[in-house]
This record gives sequence, C-alpha cells and structure tokens, in this order.
Amino acid sequence: MIREFLTSSFWINPQIDFLLWLQNIREATGGLFDNIFLKLTALGETLIPFTVMCVIYWCFSPKSGICLFSLNGISIVAAQIFKTTACIYRPWVLSKNIHPQSLAFLRAGGYSFPSGHSTMASSVFGGMAFLLRKNPVFCSLLVFLVLLIGFSRLYLGVHTPQDVIVGILTGFILAFPMAKLFDWCEKDTNRYLYFLFVFDILACLVLFFICTKSYPADYINGKLLVSPWSAKYTGIIHTAMSLGAINGGLLCRRFFHFEPKKFSKKTKILIGIIGVAIAIFLLHLLDMYVWIKHCDFKVAFTAGFFSTFSLIGIYPFIFTRLLKQK
Repeated sequence: MIREFLTSSFWINPQIDFLLWLQNIREATGGLFDNIFLKLTALGETLIPFTVMCVIYWCFSPKSGICLFSLNGISIVAAQIFKTTACIYRPWVLSKNIHPQSLAFLRAGGYSFPSGHSTMASSVFGGMAFLLRKNPVFCSLLVFLVLLIGFSRLYLGVHTPQDVIVGILTGFILAFPMAKLFDWCEKDTNRYLYFLFVFDILACLVLFFICTKSYPADYINGKLLVSPWSAKYTGIIHTAMSLGAINGGLLCRRFFHFEPKKFSKKTKILIGIIGVAIAIFLLHLLDMYVWIKHCDFKVAFTAGFFSTFSLIGIYPFIFTRLLKQK
C-alpha cells in the first residue's frame, strides 16, 4: 500500500520533473558544480559523521556524544524499517529520463526511500544543532549543512525529494525526545540500562523483520534491480553498527563513566588523533572486507557491531586505564 502510493504517477511525476530540471542545469553547466556536490554528499556518508561523533564523545562531552550516537542509531534503524517496508527503487528506475551523475551512481545501491545520507546528516549534524541551539549562528550553519547535503542527493540525481525530506525529518523529529530522554537518564544512570534493554529488543525485532520479509524481484533487461539478499545484508550491517554504538556508549556511561574533562588538553588531542586513526582504519576495513566481499550474515553482523562497539565502549576504557597506570 505504501509502495503503491509513493510510486503512483500523480505523486512521483512532479518529483521526477524537479529532478529533470536539476539534471538540465547539471548538463547545461557541463558538470561545473559536480565536485562541490560530491564533496557535500560525502559529508553524509558514514565516515565523517561517525568520526565527528567520536571526537565529541572522546574529547568534549560523553553525554552529548552518546546522545548523538543514540539519535543516529535509532534514526538509521528507523530508516532501515522504511526501506525494507516500502522497497522503492532509485529515480533512474522510476523514470528512464533520469541520468544520475556517474560517480554518485556508482555508490548508490539498494532501495531509495528514504535517503541514508540525509538521515545520517540530520541525525548527526541536526542533532548537534539541537544540542547547540543556544548558539543561533552555529545552530543555523549546521541546519543549513544538513539541507545542503540533502540537496546534493537531488542534484546528483540519486534520490527523489520524498527520499530526502523523510530522511531529514527522521533525524530532526527524533532529536527533541532523545535529548529529553538522556536528561532523564543522567539523573539515575541505571536508566541507561532500561533504555538499552528496550532498544536491543526493538533492534532484534527489526533484524527479524529485515531477514524474514519478502522483497520484490523485478528485472530490467534480465538484471535484478535490487537483490533481496543485498537488501537484507545492508539492513543487517547498518542495524549492527547502531547496536554496537549504542551498547558501547550506554554501557560505558553506566559502568565506567568516561569523563574527558579530567584530562589535559594534550591528552584530549592525543585521544582524538589516535581514536580518529583507529576509526578510519576500522571503517575502511569494514568497507573493504565486509561491504565489498559480501561475507555471510553472521560475519557481517559481527563486524558491524564490533567496529562501533570497540570505538565507543572499548577504546575510551583502555585509554583511561593506560593513563591511570602511567
């Protein structure tokens, strides 16, 4: 029902017309602005937003960092529910007249609705804007950045407006209740365990839904548009990474209470530099040996979970213990 409505001609045709208008601008300018929008769209991929959250968590405010990780994790899981429920194809499948930018096309796989880049941007940069709402200038810049990242997906021709709008709204809408929830949890850190218990159960239900639901098997010129196996694989890794980040952060906050305010400025810089290097290494490792190699589901889940859990839960614990021994 949802899929039929979101792909119906009266609803989707105006969006395709808008993409064609942007495509005409892109072609008329000879791709003059392509590199700018490719760099903007890269800000919505996993590496940069995740690294930004890690630095906030390691070097500035663990509470704010964990809040961002949780907001991002819940938003990504919600996006996976939308994707696997609606199963809407990319714009060039909905209309043969859409010709996406070639480099953006290579990295645009799976279902289209909602935009993962927009969801990532709104949950991280939009969440930061909410936490820094008392600073109107910085808050406005962050919101503008989220809108630019969303628009880049339209300009490059890899998403429709409905994909981007829902992706952005997912992070923005969840920001307020998440901030209030963490204010409540800070009054009694045992409450983090209650929240973690509920989230883990919901995430397991989402994984069950992703793995057991039926997916459309549509072909064009003998080629399967989106493999059901690939759709499950993507959903499993994203959900596993969200589980790892939230479990690592909340368990660390409850039992270890990592607090960078006790460290000197040089120590914070050291924590940040080493941590960013580890994060880049683990995420590239995940990209090279899990996303590209297409391991089995158990390996994919384990790799996705460990990559984030180790950065949020294990790394600050080990670093602090080493400092105490020194």
